[in-house]
Amino acid sequence: MAQALYWTARDLERAEALARLLEAGHAAALEGRAANGAGGRLVWEAVVRVAGDLRAFLETHRRADERSVSWFLTFGRDNRDSIAACLERARENARSVRDRLPTDVWEGVNDAWLELGGWPPQRIARDGVYPFCRDVRRAVTLVCGLVEQSMRRDEGWWFVRLGRALERAERAARLVRERRGPGPDAPGADVLELHGRRMLLGDASAFEAYVQSDAGSLSAGAVARFLLLDRRFPRSVAFALGEVEAAIGALVAMDAMAPDPAALLLARTARDMLDGAARRPWDAGEAGDLIERLLVRCASIDEALTASCFLAGAERRPIGQHAQAARQAQN
Repeated sequence: MAQALYWTARDLERAEALARLLEAGHAAALEGRAANGAGGRLVWEAVVRVAGDLRAFLETHRRADERSVSWFLTFGRDNRDSIAACLERARENARSVRDRLPTDVWEGVNDAWLELGGWPPQRIARDGVYPFCRDVRRAVTLVCGLVEQSMRRDEGWWFVRLGRALERAERAARLVRERRGPGPDAPGADVLELHGRRMLLGDASAFEAYVQSDAGSLSAGAVARFLLLDRRFPRSVAFALGEVEAAIGALVAMDAMAPDPAALLLARTARDMLDGAARRPWDAGEAGDLIERLLVRCASIDEALTASCFLAGAERRPIGQHAQAARQAQN
């Protein structure tokens, strides 16, 4: 039960994050008039890198452009983390614990799978990816709202919250890492420099929140600091890891986890990393190391949960290449 609810939440969050990522890429390509040049290639390659699937993409595609990337991340059969694949896994996991879910929640997940999985390929080609991504975000937001309004606050609800928060923390850290820019000498770098910061905030649905935070200039360092360290923004790494820690603590209090689980210690050390970074003057040069350590911590938390709470052989693994490194994380 716990594993199925945890991965239902993670896959729904992953599908919604991919939809926002595609929307931001589409907007950047249009605004920067980069879709047919080297800048356009960099825009769409960056989208696939953030998604964590660049290697798999390049195995089956010659180049990154709007058409190939959009299809790969929505319905691509060679992509086990496409939006369609995430929705299908979420539906299968939710179906396996249907008796533990309110009817409205199950129907919301099932309806999302039926309606979005049934989009004909020609509609994406004709209308573009934006309508599909908009519907994905609406469907996932509806399910999240139904979870909040109709689920009893028992261990099942906390495992849903835990899965969503851990996926969000890992996605946000990857987003900041990959959006840090291609370097001043890269082809088309001027295009990405002009639009990259807005893309970064758009990817995280954070533009209005950033402006309202009085964060100052729209500099790359200030945007990265906001998405990593702001504890009041729900899609920041700091906020999401705080949710992870709270969820694990609540599950321990309910005897759904053993006292002092490894996952809780890992979440606390990740919080300490962020608290330390928040107390120091922001150094953009140190951000890369902080992000890599946070990604390792996220993968370590997932592995600790799998070892202590779930059946052997989780349905999905964390994105990226951090699972092996997580086994060696000691600090």
